[in-house]
Amino acid sequence: MPKFYSHCVKQIVKRIPSLTCLLISIFPALSFATGDTPVAEGLGYLTNAMYGTTGVAIATIAIMVVGLLCLGHVIRWSALGYTIMGVSIIFGAGSIVSGITSLIHK
Repeated sequence: MPKFYSHCVKQIVKRIPSLTCLLISIFPALSFATGDTPVAEGLGYLTNAMYGTTGVAIATIAIMVVGLLCLGHVIRWSALGYTIMGVSIIFGAGSIVSGITSLIHK
């Protein structure tokens, strides 16, 4: 019997990302942090910090550290590529989301 439950849990965990995307596309208002709630204000503060000078400074330092570690042969060069891609995705998230939503809301 425990094997059956572990198999079911594995199947559910596999489908969580697709279920999350489905719920967000069905109820888009849930994905926006709007309103005058404390949670929305906290998320707005974090977003402003990430996209402001603090976020840019942290991203710059992260790329510099990973680049130096690559030059010292401590980590692979692919880690630098992943870091640069991650920073690009984070700072380009707004344009990525607006591009996707423009495809949906024609």
